[in-house]
Amino acid sequence: MIPRVARLMIALIVGLIQGCASVQLISQQSVEGKIAQVKLGVTTMGEVETLFGTQHGSEDRRWFYNLSDTAFEISERKTGTLSGVFPVAPATVATNTRALISVRFTAGGKVSALEVARFFDLPFNNDYWYLVKDGTQNVLDSVMRSGEASDFRVAESDKAAGMFTLEDGASSARVVVKLENQTLHITSNNPHDRLTSESRVFSKKEHAFTNNVSAADFCIK
Repeated sequence: MIPRVARLMIALIVGLIQGCASVQLISQQSVEGKIAQVKLGVTTMGEVETLFGTQHGSEDRRWFYNLSDTAFEISERKTGTLSGVFPVAPATVATNTRALISVRFTAGGKVSALEVARFFDLPFNNDYWYLVKDGTQNVLDSVMRSGEASDFRVAESDKAAGMFTLEDGASSARVVVKLENQTLHITSNNPHDRLTSESRVFSKKEHAFTNNVSAADFCIK
């Protein structure tokens, strides 16, 4: 029989080999590169799965991804059939969320909405893209009302250019809205550390605003 110390050493060596292969640090460059490949109305479910892997949601036509840094961790096995043979259990654990991504699809399996929340460096910049029904009128006016209903105020507006800017009155956070052809693009700029109360308040407003826009009749579902 292999002594317990030897079993422990074997388990540690195997764990270290597995751990080195599975630890990852998510870079902003890699995330941006994948996001840039997603085209509304064009990219398919299969292509999204190739880019981001297996989705983590339970909805058939809305997929969710949590891109996180991971670290290697070893813990003691106290129960189970392997606890006597290999007394330690190696595992890869998520340590720091870098991006939260939501992708919505049409009934035909094409991307109709892409939402990206980033957590790399301050300020945190989030992007939301929505496919708008062809021929819909007054889309920007409707989005502007949704922003005001979510406690933002209109700071700048250039309807000729198809865009306007919202401000959070309680901070310097800003939201830029732009409509180009059938794509509605919303970009938010959050200057607050995500552990602060200011960040939570702004995120709550932002979430309410983008949820209203996403559910609007002019968006392709």
